[in-house]
Amino acid sequence: MNRTIDTSAKEQTATGIQLFFTIGGINEELLKGSRVVVIDVLRSAASIVAALDKDAKYVIPAASVDAASNLASQIPRDDVLLCGEHEAKTVDGFDLGNSPSEYTRERVGGRRLIFASTNGSPALLKCSGAKSVYLCGFINLNAVIDALLKLADPFPLTIVCAGNHNQFSLDDSVCGGMLIQRIHQRIDHQLELNDGARAAEKLALEFGGNILELLNETVHGRNLRDIGFEDDLALCAADSIYSVVPTLSDGRLIAIK
Repeated sequence: MNRTIDTSAKEQTATGIQLFFTIGGINEELLKGSRVVVIDVLRSAASIVAALDKDAKYVIPAASVDAASNLASQIPRDDVLLCGEHEAKTVDGFDLGNSPSEYTRERVGGRRLIFASTNGSPALLKCSGAKSVYLCGFINLNAVIDALLKLADPFPLTIVCAGNHNQFSLDDSVCGGMLIQRIHQRIDHQLELNDGARAAEKLALEFGGNILELLNETVHGRNLRDIGFEDDLALCAADSIYSVVPTLSDGRLIAIK
C-alpha cells in the first residue's frame, strides 16, 4: 500500500484524510471543503442507524436534552418522538433512550425523531457546515466506505471521533482506524494522513481483532455494563451488519441505503 503521511491540519490536500480524536480541535472553517465522517460507536450511531433502517422519516440531532425538548415543544407531536440520553441514561419524559434495540419498526416507523446524546449529536452539529456529513459506527462501517467511494470526490476526508465528554475514546478511535484501513484496501493511489489518522490506524491494528472485547474494556463500555446496558455492547460491536448510512441534510439525518 502506497502512503504519503503527515498532512497539515491547516492545509488539507485533495487526497488527504485527517482524524480528530475529539471535537475540541475542529476547525469548522476548514471542514467546509471536506467530507466528514462522525464516529460515535457507543451508542448514537447504532441507535440512529437502527431507527432509519426501521423506516423512521428522519432524525434531527439536538445539541442537548434541553434543546431537544424546546424543539419538540414548537412542533406538533403527532408523529414526533423525543429520543436520546444524558450521561448514558434515558431522560425523563423522552419516548426512547439510546439503546439500539429500542428502535423497532413498531416504535419508529413513519415517525420523525428528535435525538439528543451526550457526545454524538453535538459532534454532528459541530460538523454541520462540511461538504457532507455521515454518521458511522462499527455496525455500518462498510456501508459508509461504499457511500464515500461512490462519490467522484470522496477526499479530502475528515474523520471526527465524538469521544467521551470531549475526551479520547478508544472505541471511536479504533473504528476510525478501521475505516482508514479499509479505504486503503480499496483504492490504488496515495493518501496523505495527519498524525491522528496514522495513530488511529495503529490502534486498529492493536485492538480491532475483537471488537466486543474492546468495547467491554473501554471506560464507556464498562459504565454501560454497570448501569444495565451490557446487551447494547454486542449490538454496537457487530461489524457492518447494516447498509444504512445516515447523512446530514438541512439539519436532518436521512438514510442512504
